[in-house]
Amino acid sequence: MAKKPTVPIKVVAVLEDGRINSADGIIMLDAILYHAWFWAHAPHVLEGRGGDGVPGDGYIGLPLRQDAGNRWFASRAVYEQEGVSVEHWNKRPNFFAADAGRHLNLPKGVISSGVGLYRAYRMPQVIRHIRGGRLTFWALGHADEVRALLGSIPAVGKKAAMGWGAVRSWTVEECGEDYSTFHPEYGLMRPMPVDRMPGLVGYPVMEYGVRPPYWKPVNRALCYVPVVEAGHEL
Repeated sequence: MAKKPTVPIKVVAVLEDGRINSADGIIMLDAILYHAWFWAHAPHVLEGRGGDGVPGDGYIGLPLRQDAGNRWFASRAVYEQEGVSVEHWNKRPNFFAADAGRHLNLPKGVISSGVGLYRAYRMPQVIRHIRGGRLTFWALGHADEVRALLGSIPAVGKKAAMGWGAVRSWTVEECGEDYSTFHPEYGLMRPMPVDRMPGLVGYPVMEYGVRPPYWKPVNRALCYVPVVEAGHEL
């Protein structure tokens, strides 16, 4: 039996404290679902135990429609930004580790916290404060399957283990219009290759991912990118 066609859907995430870690402000729904798919079907990949045994001969079967270049019909998050701050994550060296003696700075006889394995970190992070903690996405897909995948996602954005981007609830429902690429009020809804939308104005052009994982160089193209500026409200 043929699979039912994809339909426009709307996804809403409500954050616990309204803080999300993102330098450029772009939070992509397909990237979140990509992570959820691996968690459900190939957790050993996320755990760093290799890529063997991925179902479907390596095909990542997200419950979304695909376009040219395997781009998913899924939008960035739309939200109202109240402000931006800089917070830090910290790492302290474990000077009591059993092998700490092997990392002595020989001339001084002390463990160096400035370089190497026992380096101490204090890393600045761009934290966006979201009114009501509400992130809204649009896509073309299957609402029930998207809902099931999102049930395994406790947080969004970078450095979730540090507490940023914790999600209180997910809501997935069908809607009347497809806003996965462009919205009449919010404009461009995702990075789009320049050759797919020639003549578009008002957006910076840069190398950016067009599908997850967005950090991977092979997935990048010259795109119009809806970067979220500091203090800008969406």
